[in-house]
Amino acid sequence: MVTHNTTRALGALALLGALSLTACDSGAPDGNAGEEELITQVTLSLTPTSSTASPVTIQANFDADGTNPTFTPTALALEPGTTYNGSIQLRDTFNDDDITEEIEEESEEHLFRYALSPASLGTVTVTDSESDYTSEDENGGDYAVGLTFQVTTAAGASGTGTMNVLLYHFDEGPKTSSTATSDEIDVDVAFPVSF
Repeated sequence: MVTHNTTRALGALALLGALSLTACDSGAPDGNAGEEELITQVTLSLTPTSSTASPVTIQANFDADGTNPTFTPTALALEPGTTYNGSIQLRDTFNDDDITEEIEEESEEHLFRYALSPASLGTVTVTDSESDYTSEDENGGDYAVGLTFQVTTAAGASGTGTMNVLLYHFDEGPKTSSTATSDEIDVDVAFPVSF
């Protein structure tokens, strides 16, 4: 269960208008309005399953109006024909909150979707499920979450592209499958990728 002190919640709400593209409503999935958190920093960390490639990390930081992300480094440098185990971390840098922990606690309300673009660059598969974070089953299934994932790059991958990350939030209704979608999107980032 997520708890917030009043000051932090009010501070987050004051900035919500400017950062609505990167906000997460942590309320229970009963349609009631909950506190809003800001997601101002998204980090991807990928570790190769073999020793032929190096671990890579990329971080997206958003400006004050929630747009114009800057990427550090400028692109996620991947090797062709390689499998990576990945994880994602989200932070509210204005309030020094780790949003990743809140998504773990509310895993039944969240679902990440990943895709490499163009699709010929490889595939991304979510590797975790709700039972990795909670023993509750309020939505009738043990569906994917996406805090961990696996990237498999194509043997012939080259040039540049993007790794697209979406975070669906199921606040108005329950997540009903591992491929469900929602009109509530907390995160929508296209990370530059290079080979």
